[in-house]
Amino acid sequence: MKYNREYLILTIFISIGYFLLGKVSFSILQEDTIVTIVIFASEGLALASAIFWGKRVWLGIFIGQFILASSCSLDFIPSFFISIINALEAVIGVVIFNRYNLHKNLLTLRDVLGLVMIIIFILQPFSSILGNYVLYISNELENISYLSSLFSWWFGNIMGQLLFTPFILLILIHYKKINIYEYLLYILLFTIFIYILELKIILENLSLLLTFTIPAVILIISRRGLLYGVALPVVIAMVSTYSVYIGVGAFAIHSMVDNIININFFILVHISLALISGVLFEENKTREKYLKDTIKQEVAKNREQQLLMLQQSRLAQMGEMISMIAHQWRQPLNNLSLISQTIILKYKRGKINDNIMDYFEQSSQKQIKYMSDTIDEFRNFFKPEVDKKIFNLHDSINNSISIVSPILTKNSIKLQVSECDGCFVDGYPNKLGQSIINIINNAKDALIENKIENALINIYYKIEEKHIKLYIKDNAGGIPNDIIERIFDPYFSTKNEKNGTGVGLYMTKIIIEEHMRGSIKASSIDGITTFEIVLNRSI
Repeated sequence: MKYNREYLILTIFISIGYFLLGKVSFSILQEDTIVTIVIFASEGLALASAIFWGKRVWLGIFIGQFILASSCSLDFIPSFFISIINALEAVIGVVIFNRYNLHKNLLTLRDVLGLVMIIIFILQPFSSILGNYVLYISNELENISYLSSLFSWWFGNIMGQLLFTPFILLILIHYKKINIYEYLLYILLFTIFIYILELKIILENLSLLLTFTIPAVILIISRRGLLYGVALPVVIAMVSTYSVYIGVGAFAIHSMVDNIININFFILVHISLALISGVLFEENKTREKYLKDTIKQEVAKNREQQLLMLQQSRLAQMGEMISMIAHQWRQPLNNLSLISQTIILKYKRGKINDNIMDYFEQSSQKQIKYMSDTIDEFRNFFKPEVDKKIFNLHDSINNSISIVSPILTKNSIKLQVSECDGCFVDGYPNKLGQSIINIINNAKDALIENKIENALINIYYKIEEKHIKLYIKDNAGGIPNDIIERIFDPYFSTKNEKNGTGVGLYMTKIIIEEHMRGSIKASSIDGITTFEIVLNRSI
């Protein structure tokens, strides 16, 4: 152990605190030592200090107890050995506390019950038996008083530790985080409340007194937690002890034995209430925090998964887009090739003139503009959207169709689209258009794979008062009933491994449900697959 300045200050602090709390405990009820023992706070300070700082606090406890015992006219030898016993008691307490992995924050009911069991069944039997034995062999205790003194020591120190150990321990742990003004305000208000009940109104009925104090304790603990809760029994014990000292209230109207039983019961009720309800509220808050954190983490994971799938979907769409651009560029490229060959041929024959060059310029510019417009069309269609807006659903569908129609025409797939007047919805037109392309491309792939004659994709609308229903049908042979419920699942695909990623319809569902606040479902009857998209109508 390193005896440095910090340790010296700690030892002085603990010894002075132990002595002062002991003197206060002895002086409040100097006429009744049994009741005095009820609020013997020094033991609580000793155990709390040992749990917080470790075994090295034994010296401060020893010095404090030795000065306290000497000030009570106890001889040197019993004072010395009792001080050793009390210091050893704290060391044993912290060793057992750590041995069973109890948390000094008293986070769980196990921590609280473990601390209580250590105090009642280990520390105080050890302290009371050895301490009273020292007093007995030193002739400080008569034989006839041994059993009552043994019980008084055991019970009084238990009360002191149950009251003050959690209170002091949590103060030491959380002192940097405590709003001191708020904390003192709660203690002051509660002290005034108990003072009024016991010393102003002077409630002499214990049951009636409990009906006022118990709800107040539960209310404070539910709002502020265990840190505030452990201070309340301390306030109750001190005010109740003072009421006995001045001889008024519920604990001064009966016989001495009844008064002792009543005040101990009253204090123990609030100790138990504060510790158990306090830790239960804390555990509930911990569970709620854990649940919120878990949900937050899962939402983040889900968002990452969706972003990954969105990226995969975009890559798949880019592949489709490149294929479509290549198809639409093929004809103008052929035209440019023919124009170039014509110019070269004219040049070789010496027939180049202004008319030929004007024709070359106009024709080539026309083809180049067509190709440039095609790129702009695709770029704008796949441009990310930030803000929602009200748009014409039919126009959005037509824009989507203009992207895919060349591929459909190439594969002899007929596309029918009905008209829709007043089809306005609120959302993201490009994202919705991408969803429509996903569905159309799936239909196209199925029609090609199944080699359907008279291949047809039909798009039509049904306008209702608050909704617009968009239907996309194809005659590609339908989807088997055993998998139709899974087609919107991530990474589920009915295509072969070469062509299917399993994210297209999943992202379509995400876009329609989360970005358009709509719904989508699929059905398959007699070889006809129908996708029904329901969107909120903007009137």
